[in-house]
Amino acid sequence: MLEQEERLTAERGQPARRAEIKASGDFHLALSAMAKNAIMLRFMDELVARSSLVIALYGQSSVSSCGHSDHRDIVDALEAGDLASACRLMLHHIDHIEADLDLRIKKSADLKEALNL
Repeated sequence: MLEQEERLTAERGQPARRAEIKASGDFHLALSAMAKNAIMLRFMDELVARSSLVIALYGQSSVSSCGHSDHRDIVDALEAGDLASACRLMLHHIDHIEADLDLRIKKSADLKEALNL
């Protein structure tokens, strides 16, 4: 999943941007599923659906909504068993996403355009 997401991040254009948003959402859902917590997974499923739409509409179109190495760094920390670093990296990741979404300025994309309908 990480390799696919990294490949999509390097590509340009709306189709790649949509695929990157989906790949990022899929990563978040897969990570949540590993926790085997049904409540958290249901919450993340709803959060990913909503945030993907917000990112498609209001995110900076030339920049990944997730840091280029955020997901890889989190997985590396989890694989190393370094839970303190994984938690710190996850909090940094959330802060990074929030900073990239500037909802104070309404961009000119509409829902049909964002969903390519």
